[in-house]
Amino acid sequence: MTLVIRGRIVPMSKVDPAATFAGNVYLGDDGLIEAVTSGKSNPPAGFSNAPVVDVGNALVIPGIIDLHNHLGYNALPLWSEPKQKKPFLHHNDWTDAPSYKSSITWTSWVLAHAAPEALLAYVQTRALVGGTTAIQGWPAYNRPPQMVVRNIDAEKAGTNNPNLIYTSALTEKPLDLAQKAQRMAHGSGFIYHCAEGQLNSIVTREFADAANAGCLVKTFIGIHCSAIAASDWKRWQQAQAGALVWSPFSNLWLYGSTTDVPSAQARDVSICLGSDWGPSGTKHVLAEMKVAKLASKKLGYGLTDKNLVAMVTCNAGDVLSRCWHKPYGRLVQGGFGDVTVLRPHGTGDVWSQIVKATEADIMLTIVSGQPRYGDADAMTAAKAGPAGKLTIAGSTRKLAIPDPKDNTKAWRWADIVAQLDAVRKDPAGALKKEDAHRRAFAGPRTADEAPLELALDMPNGGALAFAGPPPDPAKVVIPPLPSLVHDKDFFDAIHGHGFHGGLLDGLARFYGS
Repeated sequence: MTLVIRGRIVPMSKVDPAATFAGNVYLGDDGLIEAVTSGKSNPPAGFSNAPVVDVGNALVIPGIIDLHNHLGYNALPLWSEPKQKKPFLHHNDWTDAPSYKSSITWTSWVLAHAAPEALLAYVQTRALVGGTTAIQGWPAYNRPPQMVVRNIDAEKAGTNNPNLIYTSALTEKPLDLAQKAQRMAHGSGFIYHCAEGQLNSIVTREFADAANAGCLVKTFIGIHCSAIAASDWKRWQQAQAGALVWSPFSNLWLYGSTTDVPSAQARDVSICLGSDWGPSGTKHVLAEMKVAKLASKKLGYGLTDKNLVAMVTCNAGDVLSRCWHKPYGRLVQGGFGDVTVLRPHGTGDVWSQIVKATEADIMLTIVSGQPRYGDADAMTAAKAGPAGKLTIAGSTRKLAIPDPKDNTKAWRWADIVAQLDAVRKDPAGALKKEDAHRRAFAGPRTADEAPLELALDMPNGGALAFAGPPPDPAKVVIPPLPSLVHDKDFFDAIHGHGFHGGLLDGLARFYGS
């Protein structure tokens, strides 16, 4: 379908990155941006009968990008280890905590195996509610699942190649890193969880190994890198600068410290943001921008609101474009048709309004030219496909996620939640039912109609490379599904937990709490 979004355009183009103007974004039926115009100029060919969504003075920005996540765990609430009295050292430290398996590994494994489609629908909805249009960190699957948010890990960008970008949440050996360096030399990207932990802890060697293997190039995207000292960043030559994905909430929650962003910036490394995952992160990067603002002020990083907005739009988009060879993260002709529309929030400049925006301010989330979530009237005006209703921040919204059993119908939010709640109430019974369903299927596991199977990643390798099953599913206790928004329950869970020294308590102020 073709679609026109009319409002206050914030294109973030390279020609004039600070520009804002009243105008139109024309989204073609190929999922790309056909044109971006100011004023009341004539539409391009083929748009005379296209639906027009006039959002008034609302802000029309490039689709929000979450460049670090672990989607399969996002049905879980914040987690903290009751027996841990000091910050964890690194990513192999907290996975050995006494409550980790029962709280995270086993609960997420049951949800992923007993209700994989509903789990992915739930976590994608959480992203859409925050205006997120593209996300990194999908679980492994036997066949492509229902995706309404752009899958950064497997984006083909109009080619037949699903390996334009390689990813790894596991620590790779020097030989494997050398192979990744060879692939990057031929144009591929590599998103790598690297040196996650306290400064100068043992995981610092992961960055050194990547540097020694020749990975520090323009298409290398390092996640975390919080154990890296200023002197280590000098190994990344400015002419070959790639990107850093900063997840300040998770860093501060687990380690009591975070990445040396200014030293990375001094090497011309592009700074992006990722919300990480449910157990130690924000619900989406709309909130992570606020955490980054708090951390910047506390640590003296000097980041502006415009810097923060760039981290979830053009900074991330530019480095991905090096691999996809299409503009991304900017509203420009020929770019991917991902758009987020936000209500104005406050009286500050456009950048502060975006940073202050909450879930209540998200009017429309469009992925590849398709309206997937938003205000009921905006979704109707956009002539969105089959969509069900849900209530967010006291207002009725519409959600366009096709039912996996009949993609001509919308998957009702109540039915998605009901499937997950049924697993919560009877984990063992739900697993037996799903196992019987899989055994009854006679075709190959990779067939389009095959039962979906998910494998959840873990931060450490070897035998623990994927989350494993519980020894007794009947004893697994799965907590209630968290809300889709940052609310009192979320802020109460922050206070007095984690190792942030109170810094993260400040997030509540952005939400009037």
